[in-house]
This record gives sequence, C-alpha cells and structure tokens, in this order.
Amino acid sequence: MIENNKNIVKSIISSSIGNILEWYDYALYAYFSTIISTLFFPSNDRFVSIVLTFSTFAVGLAARPIGGIIFGYVGDIFSRKKMLTITILLMSIPTLCIGFLPTYEQIGIAAPITLITLRIIQGVALGGEFGASCVYLYESVPENKRGFFGSFALTGVGMGLVLSACTIIIVEYWVTRETLYAYAWRIPFFISVIGSLLAFYMRRNLLESPDFLIVKEKQNLIRNPLAELFRNHKASLLGLFAIFLTTQISFFVVFIFGKTMMIDFLNYDSRTAGQFNLLTMVSYTLATMVFGYLSDKVNKRYIILIGTVGIFVSVTPFIHSLENGFPSLIFIMSLLLGAFIGMTEGTLNPIVASSFPTNIRATSVAFCWNFTSIAFGGVAPILSMWLIQNAGGVDAVAYYLMCACTVTIGSTLYMLIKLKASKEKTLETPSAITADIL
Repeated sequence: MIENNKNIVKSIISSSIGNILEWYDYALYAYFSTIISTLFFPSNDRFVSIVLTFSTFAVGLAARPIGGIIFGYVGDIFSRKKMLTITILLMSIPTLCIGFLPTYEQIGIAAPITLITLRIIQGVALGGEFGASCVYLYESVPENKRGFFGSFALTGVGMGLVLSACTIIIVEYWVTRETLYAYAWRIPFFISVIGSLLAFYMRRNLLESPDFLIVKEKQNLIRNPLAELFRNHKASLLGLFAIFLTTQISFFVVFIFGKTMMIDFLNYDSRTAGQFNLLTMVSYTLATMVFGYLSDKVNKRYIILIGTVGIFVSVTPFIHSLENGFPSLIFIMSLLLGAFIGMTEGTLNPIVASSFPTNIRATSVAFCWNFTSIAFGGVAPILSMWLIQNAGGVDAVAYYLMCACTVTIGSTLYMLIKLKASKEKTLETPSAITADIL
C-alpha cells in the first residue's frame, strides 16, 4: 500500500511538473509580448508589432496538433512512459535557445524568422507534453479519485502561470525598464531549463501506466489510433469541442492576453497589470483543485455548466472594473472570473480521458487539447485585438467570450437532458451508466 501511494505521488509530480514548465514558458512569451514585439518585430505601428508577436504565439500553438499526433501515436503504440520522457527533453531546447536569441537590431530579419522556427519546434514538443501528462495521470491514480488527481494536470497549468507571473514581477521590481529590454527579459527563460532537467530525471524512473499494460498484454493495440478516432468517435469530439470553446477562449483571453490588454489598451503600468493578472491565476489554480475534488462526488457536467454560466455573468463586470480602474472591484472580479474558469477546467481531464478507450486515448486526448488550443485559444488574443480596434473597444472582448459561453451552455444542457433521458430507461449498458456518472 505504501509503495503504491509512493508511485501515485511520483506520477502526480512527474506529470504535473511538465505542465508547470510548459505554461511557465508560454506565459513568459505572452507577458513579455510588449518587449518581444519591440525587439523582434519593430514597426512604426505599435498595433502591428503586437499582432505579429501574438501571431508567432499562434504559430507555436498551430504546431501543437502535429506534436500531439506524433507523440500520441508513440503513447498508444509503444509506451506512455517513453512519450513523457521524450517530450520533456524536447521542450527545454527551444526555450533555452529563445533566451539566447539575438534581436532584430543585432541580426536583422533572421531574428524574427529564428524566433518563429523555435516557436514551431516548441509547439511540436508541447503538443505531445500536455496530452501525455493528462493521460498518464488519469491512468495512474485510483478510479474513484480521477477527478481530483486528474485536476492536477490543470493545476499544473495554473501553477506555471503563477510562477511565470511571480518571476516577471520579481524581475521587473529589481531592474530598470532599460535593463529589462537590454537583457533581463531573458533570465526567466533560462530558469525553466533547470526544471526541465529535473522533470526528465524523474520521468526516467516512472512505471508504465496500468491501463496501458493491460491493453498491451491483451494485444489490443490499434495500428492507426487517429483514424479510429475520426471513424468511430466523432460525436464525442463534437461534444468536447463545445466545452473547449469556452474553456480555451476564456483561458487565453484572460490569462494570456489579459496583461497586454491592460497595458496597451487600458493604460495600466506593467507592474499593476501583472499583479491583477497574477491574482486571477491564483484563483484559477485553487479552483481547479477544489472543483476537481468535488467532481468525484458530483456530476462533472453540472460543475462545467455552473462554471460556464459564472463566466458568462462575470466577464462584463470584470471588463468594466478594468475600464473604471477601481482596485477593490478589480480584486473581487479577478477572484470570481479566475475561479469560474478554474471550475470549468478542473473537471476536464477526466471527462476527456474517459470519453475514449485506452488503446486510442493518448492520441485522442492530445488531439482534443491541441486542436482546440489553436482553433479556439490561439486565435483569441488576435481576434480580441481586432475587436478592440474595430468593434467598440474592450467591451467587445466581453461579448466575444459570452458568445462562446452560450454555445457551451446549450451543448452541456443538451447532454445533461440526454443523459437523464437515457437514465430513465432501463436498457442502458454498464458503460453508458459510467458515462452518466462522468
């Protein structure tokens, strides 16, 4: 029993640390977008520079489905452990290179081209990382606690965002603006490499996931998991996409684009914007754990429904609080919005993982997360900026997010009604009953 508990703890830490590092790196790029746009995409039009910077961010996300397919295949055919070990090693290389990359002033057009290339490589590696860690974590913990332990995949995301924000606040506090632009922005990128090496060491000693070993022993592996996903699981994909529409857009708009919106469109100074953004992330991180725990006791789709309604209701007051600049109101709305986003995302890992059989799970989970990241999340900052410029200012961002919430609310209600109707019949199979509970 003690040894089993040790393995569970090791699985949780090893899986989560990759997500922490992944989103630490991604958040660094987003938070430093103002600096990166100046150093790598200089332009007379500030708006154009920022759009180019976030376009590079989106390019990195666009590469993630490729990584998800490659490493999902490795996980479904060969080994979950190998999948985790390779992705964490590949993840650290582009991050280190970005830290050393010369600017446009030093090497001209080669600087943005190299940055884009590194972002693509990083995207491929990260495309495998998140799905791999989600699947391994789901399959390595007790079935009756998969909601709580599965939430650590998203808690790791929140912790990465929080650590990134804290690191930036510390760096900005200790150095001048000139020093920050000169070299200090590179320091946080170097720090992440230390964590990557630690994670690589831990993952080398992991055990293979029990679910995968059972499938492998029964010789129930599938030659082409991606083809199987599209052939027999299209309904599951569409239902999950409706949920992801809100979770991805809200995540990228609030956490990734939020600080840039406050600085470049609402005239906040960098430190103040960073502190309010950090507050939202802390609220999100705590909420993923709390509602992940509750999801083992309550229907997960009810939690998602309540969280989505909460986002719908709170996003407009949140935007208005930023416009009016009242610190106490911003404090309250940041806590609320962060908690509602965490509420919807804290239950997602077990819902997604349980929607697919073990022999295609790594590929399916990776595809869901990565495709929706680029299709819904990656374009959200760019579309938000376009809406601000052309559709009535920052209020348009709130309406954009509310539209996404409407789709998710409708889809979730439909699913709950459908599940209730099937429950009232006495002909469902045990697997259908399990799906109801999830």
